[in-house]
Amino acid sequence: MLKRTVLSAICATAMLVTGVAYAQDSATLTLRSGEKVSGQLVDLGGVGYTVRVNGAERQIPQNDVAVIDFTGAAMTDADWAKFTGPSVVVLRNGQTVNGSLYDIGGTSPLKLTLRTSDGDREISSTEVARIIVAKPDNAVGTSGTTPVAAAPAPVPGAINVPANQQWTSTGIQVRKGQTITFTTTGEIQLSDDTADIANADGSKKARYAVNSPMRTVLAGALIGRIGARGEAFAIGNMPTIVAPAAGLLMLGVNDDSYADNRGSFQVVVR
Repeated sequence: MLKRTVLSAICATAMLVTGVAYAQDSATLTLRSGEKVSGQLVDLGGVGYTVRVNGAERQIPQNDVAVIDFTGAAMTDADWAKFTGPSVVVLRNGQTVNGSLYDIGGTSPLKLTLRTSDGDREISSTEVARIIVAKPDNAVGTSGTTPVAAAPAPVPGAINVPANQQWTSTGIQVRKGQTITFTTTGEIQLSDDTADIANADGSKKARYAVNSPMRTVLAGALIGRIGARGEAFAIGNMPTIVAPAAGLLMLGVNDDSYADNRGSFQVVVR
């Protein structure tokens, strides 16, 4: 009876620990480069911020982060007007606190320690809309919208894969089992939302397109197929793949709606 009680207690403790490990708060980190990283904010330590994205932990240097948003809303001109530097915490009730994020503790909600001129202040993440540290490279201007990035300079020998069509022929015939090498550059916009951006690995918001050729691959990812009726396969930023069949190599964007897409990938195939 005693052994059973002890075992039950151990199991319960293990379940509690497991639950805590995954009970962090969702946030979107906008980097100074303009890249957005959405996931569960876990910690702030010597390596910077730890964010869990699709179950995998990613470390982001603290100095690389421009904005931490807990609401999922895009920054507007009004939001930027509240940014007086060097770091501003915008609360959900509209108030602002001049200070910087110093520590993250707790589970859900997170306990955020802010360093202000009046000393340290602890506040719940449920009270915070966003923390503004700096203005990213693609921050909104006076119009309240993010300008669409200019088309990248042509890459010698690259195949242009536009985001507004599902498949693009490379003109390259491949053999089954042949190793194919890809080098991909560029970003695309997946909707009229200027923050809905993807690179070759897929949506920076980590979203999926339900009716896309590959439902379990992030929306906007670079994909391929062999021939007009070949089965789609993921490419992303993988340097090489083995051709699953023989025929004409096609490249495409993994999405279920193309009319509102913008931009293109440039892919060098060897």
